[in-house]
Amino acid sequence: MLKMKQVLLIGLLLFFVVGSVGATSDNLWQTDFAAAKAQAVKEKKLLLLDFTGSDWCGWCTKLKQEVFNRELFQKEVIKDFVLVELDFPQKTQLEEKLTQQNKVLSKKYGITGFPSIVLVDAEGVEFARTGYQSGGPQVYLDSLKGFVKNYQQSQVLKKEAEKLDGVKKAEKLDQAITLLVQNGSKYDYSALSDEIIALDKDGKAGLRVKYELPQKLSAIEAQLNQDKDFDKAVAELDKLAPTAASVPSLQQQVYLFQAGILIKGKGDKEAGLKKLELALLAAPDTKTGQQLVKFIDRMKQEPQSGAESKPEAATEESKK
Repeated sequence: MLKMKQVLLIGLLLFFVVGSVGATSDNLWQTDFAAAKAQAVKEKKLLLLDFTGSDWCGWCTKLKQEVFNRELFQKEVIKDFVLVELDFPQKTQLEEKLTQQNKVLSKKYGITGFPSIVLVDAEGVEFARTGYQSGGPQVYLDSLKGFVKNYQQSQVLKKEAEKLDGVKKAEKLDQAITLLVQNGSKYDYSALSDEIIALDKDGKAGLRVKYELPQKLSAIEAQLNQDKDFDKAVAELDKLAPTAASVPSLQQQVYLFQAGILIKGKGDKEAGLKKLELALLAAPDTKTGQQLVKFIDRMKQEPQSGAESKPEAATEESKK
């Protein structure tokens, strides 16, 4: 029979064991971004930023229940990541310091929806982005591992590029950016893009148009938002379309942009449909191309609602 001292001792041991387990779970997620970055540097880890709405966002709750709260995820994810919760509650009030920090970070990383899971290095540079995924903790962990693998490979490619010149260097940088874009990263790679454009001066490697054309599209879009001159924008895109022939997915994007302007901006369904058909012909095997088949058929069957039809879904898909 146990003596009273032994009972008390066991009770104390259980208290500390349970307490330590609870503390580990409670402390799994940090809220101080600066402190998390410091920890990542010290432990040579990456950071997983969870932009969430804890008391109103259904998908955030679902992600937490199905993945983040699971023992498997908690055990494995901390091997590579420092976890940071950046909350935007509606029913509760955070400390003012956290509220301001989260607003700044939301703007910095261009958060437009919840949950947004942004993976960054110890310096805070984004290399991947995702959100809710079905399948549970193992599927999510595998996805994260894929992002990290692409990131690590991109770093290797960048170091290899430093030892090269001209087109060879441009090709390595292109490969590095491609991996990060595949990760869903929304980081601004304009500096690297400019370098690639300069390295492929004559465009023989096909990289100049690949990086120059999106910049031109962005410029046309910005000007259109400012002056609302639809005819001018369509004319400028007409000039761009032939130059994008070497990159079918980009040419498809040009035609989709035109279709959106013609249908939504000018209410010219007939002209817009012609551009949609050109977009389909440019790259029929892409996911966007496959979606365009049904989209075009649907528009042709709805003559009265043509001016209100929206090809943005296809346009957005073309950017992925």
